[in-house]
Amino acid sequence: MSRQGKGDKTECNWSSVLNQLLRAGQGETVLNLLPSAIHELNNALNTILGFADLLQSEPNIPKALKEDLKAIERAGLKARELMMTLRFLASGVTSQVQVAPVDLREICHQVVTVMAASFRRNYVRLLTEYSDKTPIIFSDPSRIRFILLALLQNASDAIGSLGEGGQLFLKTEKDDLGCAVLVIEDEGQGLPKEVRSKLFEPFVTTKTEGKGAGLGLFLVRQFVSELQGKVEICDTEKGTRVVVTLPSLQIQT
Repeated sequence: MSRQGKGDKTECNWSSVLNQLLRAGQGETVLNLLPSAIHELNNALNTILGFADLLQSEPNIPKALKEDLKAIERAGLKARELMMTLRFLASGVTSQVQVAPVDLREICHQVVTVMAASFRRNYVRLLTEYSDKTPIIFSDPSRIRFILLALLQNASDAIGSLGEGGQLFLKTEKDDLGCAVLVIEDEGQGLPKEVRSKLFEPFVTTKTEGKGAGLGLFLVRQFVSELQGKVEICDTEKGTRVVVTLPSLQIQT
């Protein structure tokens, strides 16, 4: 960003942002490591689970050892669930930033359609406001799609955890710098104090066991950073508010 013009007005340095995006597309990200890591971890897990199952079938093993083997099996199955999450991420997002024209409003329509079943299951009342001033930007559509999907799923789960439904507000707009802004606000359970300072760390989750691997917000921040944007999360009176700002080369206002 740079400060230019009268009255110290701030404007996006679009040329600089585009150059940073293109450099990010040439660099290695966490996604480059996933395919080989998944393969190696899957082989190790199969060995662990196989031997745990084999030993449990022995008729004369002590009861205490059998309980230990069951604990090993539970941990292995939990790790396998995490592996499935990683495999989904590896196949759903390109390993390098691929810049293209992006209309946030269109991506919102796509992801909301995908999320329809989750919204119904959690009794989510969705309200949308897609500003006509939302700029079409140069960015990576696959990353933005994942960011939105992860944040909407978190919001839906937070509302669902209350058991009585609630409102979810989705908004797109343009800020004073001409950047695209995505706002997600839910009437869920809010942010527990013990996780507020480490929301973006891997494997940190507020969901019950088996409901999430704790990678969603970690990767959201990773992708937003790659796109030269920023993400902010805060408590509201009724739940949680997330604001994603995506500065990029604006091609239409």
